[in-house]
Amino acid sequence: MNYSLDRHRPSTSQVWLDVVSAVDYLSRGHRPGLTVYDALEEALRWHAVWPADDHDDASSAPEPCELPWDDPDPLRTCLEQLIADHPPTIDQGSMASDGLHRALRAWSDRMVERFNAGQRWAHPSASG
Repeated sequence: MNYSLDRHRPSTSQVWLDVVSAVDYLSRGHRPGLTVYDALEEALRWHAVWPADDHDDASSAPEPCELPWDDPDPLRTCLEQLIADHPPTIDQGSMASDGLHRALRAWSDRMVERFNAGQRWAHPSASG
C-alpha cells in the first residue's frame, strides 16, 4: 500500500523519494559517500533512542547513537532492533513498517532542517 493513511502522513513512496533525494544531495557535498543504506541505518538508530511522539520536531533530534565500533553489520543490528521493538500483534497496531516509515520520515525532516534551510528536497531526475 502506497497511499497515505491520513492527510498528515506522506505516502511511503514520498518518504523514500525524500530519502533518496537527500542522499543524492548530501553525498555530493556535506556527507561524501553517504548511501541510502547509511541513511536507513542512521534513521533506525535515531528511531531507537528518540521517542516516537517527538518526531514532529526535527530540530530536537539527537545525534545518532553509537553502535560498537567493531559491529560488522550495523544495518542488520538496527533492523533487528526495529523488529524487536515492533513484535507482531493480533490487531497489527504497531507494525515494523510503521516504525520504518516514521524513522525515515524523521531522518529526512532532520536533514531538511540541517542541510537544506527547511526546504523540501528536489527529487533527482531519472536521466541523472
